[in-house]
Amino acid sequence: MRLALLFNRHAGALRGGDADQAAEDIAATFREAGHEVAVTLAEGESIRAAIRAAASAADYDAIVVGGGDGTVSFAAGAAAESGRALGILPLGTMNLFARSLAMPTDMKEAAAALARGEIRAIDIGKANGRVFVHTVGLGMHPAIVAEREKLSYGGRIGKMLGSLLAWLRVLRSPRRYSLSIATDGQRTDIVTAGAVVTNNLLGKGHLPYADRLDGGVLGLYVTVARTPAELLRVTAAAATGTLADNPLVEYRQTTAVDITSRSRRGAPLTIDGELLRLTGSMHIEIVPGGLKVLAPKSSPTPSAE
Repeated sequence: MRLALLFNRHAGALRGGDADQAAEDIAATFREAGHEVAVTLAEGESIRAAIRAAASAADYDAIVVGGGDGTVSFAAGAAAESGRALGILPLGTMNLFARSLAMPTDMKEAAAALARGEIRAIDIGKANGRVFVHTVGLGMHPAIVAEREKLSYGGRIGKMLGSLLAWLRVLRSPRRYSLSIATDGQRTDIVTAGAVVTNNLLGKGHLPYADRLDGGVLGLYVTVARTPAELLRVTAAAATGTLADNPLVEYRQTTAVDITSRSRRGAPLTIDGELLRLTGSMHIEIVPGGLKVLAPKSSPTPSAE
């Protein structure tokens, strides 16, 4: 295949190292497997412009993007719009979308898996028309992201430590947000510390990512926890893959949901980790088969339980 390899120079796994050499090593893996490869390293708006151009170019069969959640989410939107296949190299901190695709978390192993991979279709979500591949979060998770952005850190480990510190700060004095949530003909008004909408259902027994991405559904998880101790239990449930079974979480499976902030100031919002703010309403829907991905051949999609 003809591949465009695009790397975010500021991705966690490339910080503090020789990004140019890492990119060339990965490119060599693809070339050895018989692919034609063009390599781009960029950052900020430049990486987005490069992704947009490569996704719309007829020169490539697929684009392969190395970066964190924000870069990957942007690339998914560009690829979905153009119909180009997307491969991802897990260079971020948690790489939850990559885990859903059964990608190795080691950069070189992931490149080798993609070089022998196959193209298949997966679902994506849309939030007011914007593509997301993992989650839309309101309340506590965006508050943690906002707190983490106040900190300075370097590399993947530094970001993980920063996230832990930000979580502790938010947990000390958690805020609650007034939301109206409508799904499947039912509307609920709730005051909550946090809500999450996921592209397909979160799997059980592991970090919060979906075991399959072709189920054609959204997961809706809304916490009723109030105290720091209760929120600690919810966080532990999310980390261990038991969120849907936790009595402090209201869980639904749906194909579309409308969420409205009932506060004049709105509520903090993340879409695939990018910090935003919800003022007014947001319509979230699943788009079955909305994205073609280059994924490992050795990881067929599990059947539904």
